[in-house]
Amino acid sequence: MNKLITGLLLGAASLGTAHAGDFTISGFGTLAAGKAYGGTQGQWNEFDCPCYIANYEHGAVYDKNRVSLAEESLAGVQLKYKFSEQLSATAQVVSRASEKMKGEIDWAYVTWDITPETTLQAGRRRLPIYAYSDSVYIGYTLPWIRVPQDIYGWEIGAYNGVNLSHRKTLGDWAVIGNIFTGQEVTKNNKEMERIYYGARVDDAWKRILGGYLEVSNDYVGVRMIYMQNTIDLTSYPAAAEDAVVTRGLRQRIMGVSASVDYNNFLLRAEANTFRRPAQDYKARSWTATAGYKIGDFTPLAGYSHYTEKQTDLYTDLQIDNTRFVALRWDFRKNMDLKIQFDKVIDRSHIAFSGNSKLVSVALDAVF
Repeated sequence: MNKLITGLLLGAASLGTAHAGDFTISGFGTLAAGKAYGGTQGQWNEFDCPCYIANYEHGAVYDKNRVSLAEESLAGVQLKYKFSEQLSATAQVVSRASEKMKGEIDWAYVTWDITPETTLQAGRRRLPIYAYSDSVYIGYTLPWIRVPQDIYGWEIGAYNGVNLSHRKTLGDWAVIGNIFTGQEVTKNNKEMERIYYGARVDDAWKRILGGYLEVSNDYVGVRMIYMQNTIDLTSYPAAAEDAVVTRGLRQRIMGVSASVDYNNFLLRAEANTFRRPAQDYKARSWTATAGYKIGDFTPLAGYSHYTEKQTDLYTDLQIDNTRFVALRWDFRKNMDLKIQFDKVIDRSHIAFSGNSKLVSVALDAVF
């Protein structure tokens, strides 16, 4: 994958050498602290509960009844080089405290503006399953401290491939259509190992094909997404010879989201469904948030829910929901301070994270 990204960036550079360069750099960061308490006591995988899953994708969990700054604190930088009016290259690197501040490439892609309305991108990008996929780790862009994890909880968050988008203005409405294809291969997948299996898991989403449509005006935005792919998964419960292998498992994801920003009111809602027919697996998730801006302050409250349907083949159900309230204070340009309280109710039919409460504080900045 790194060779692919390097090749794409070098290729773009060779195409743009005849043009004057335009380099820009921007950054973002979050310093977050939280403590899980109350709820279910005991051991779950490697964690001493009460436990709160702050980030599925990177296996970040508040536990041990202690205050921690390691689960959600991060820093990122985005680099962009414009070779011409039509051609540019972008890379984003993020360092997370949960991974000892080791830098990871979140995205690295080349953009070709074929026309003012049509754009082709190739390389590594966030997988656009969710409304906040592109900015999920840029805390300043979020009304909450974190995106609701009952819905933003899948183990694959990026893909390597291409996407084609087209933009159009129809009266007061902006319309964006995007189609994308590619794959993502992970070794020692953090979410699958730390949260679900308790042992090494290699997880790959291949033959990804999908598209989304966005329509918006000054007040309202609606987004619809469809994606299908196959899954190759190998788990290692003990020795390598005991590996359990799944190949070519088909998956379909559909989702819809809506946002409203009218006067001082803020509304966010999102819902997804997931299907894996060969396993008779069906899941759905949804979330809704309402807020009201009072000067530099925005109090908000919301709810999120994830449930799996019991079928003849699928009985190990994960079912949980979260209620949350938060207060955002935009005390300075490009900076905010947030405090949030979450309460998780876990009704899963398997041993899972259990009930918990979390109080957390975050300082976000962009520059």
